[in-house]
Amino acid sequence: MRKMKFQIIIAGLACILWNTTMAQDAGRLYLEKNKLLGNCENLYFTGFEIELDSTYTKLDSILLFSQLPRVGKIHFKNRIEIPTVFTLTERAGYPQIMFYFKNDYLSFDQLEVHENYINFMIDEDPVVPVTQMDLEIIQLAKALLSEEEYWNKNDDRNCEDDVANKSYSLYCALRIASLEKEEYYNHRNATLQKVRHLIDLKFPDRKWQHRLMDFNNMNETAYQDIMDLLTEIETAFTVELSAKNE
Repeated sequence: MRKMKFQIIIAGLACILWNTTMAQDAGRLYLEKNKLLGNCENLYFTGFEIELDSTYTKLDSILLFSQLPRVGKIHFKNRIEIPTVFTLTERAGYPQIMFYFKNDYLSFDQLEVHENYINFMIDEDPVVPVTQMDLEIIQLAKALLSEEEYWNKNDDRNCEDDVANKSYSLYCALRIASLEKEEYYNHRNATLQKVRHLIDLKFPDRKWQHRLMDFNNMNETAYQDIMDLLTEIETAFTVELSAKNE
């Protein structure tokens, strides 16, 4: 991340409801002199504060985006503070604020910038920018599943037995590949997110508890379906990374 020009301190996030049945929740930050402030109690967070580089009477998107990327903090009710990176990405050609802490990626979706406040929805299932590491994760997962005998059709999200038996579910192949390449498991890296979103796209009417596990375990899912899914993502990542390097 480039050297910071302005100092921005993020202290907590508001209005995020950690409910797996809801992907988004609303938030609002108010401009008060040199800060954006918002409070909205929920199960985990207490509120947040963004310090801007100067005192402002009006806010616009140029000012807001000029502060990014920045490292801030999230304040939890248990008083733990976790460093949080706020950065700028794009979705469908439009700027979008994405933030991540530990292994979680979230984003400000449907962002509205007003003179004295901003409105947004917290997206807990974001489209994550692709890196070379994500391509390598997909390729390693394909290598782990190179033969049908190495595929575990009955995923239980416990990967210890997959490793012991050298037979991997889709989820475990991706988890193990992520650990191998990133040295930690990132539940919202671009690879896992792309797999989830592609499964949703292919089965728009399905209701999932765990998309990777449920797709892997469906009666109609065959070994070749798993490999076709991974190959489709590998191709998409290759194209996207090539475009970035042009």
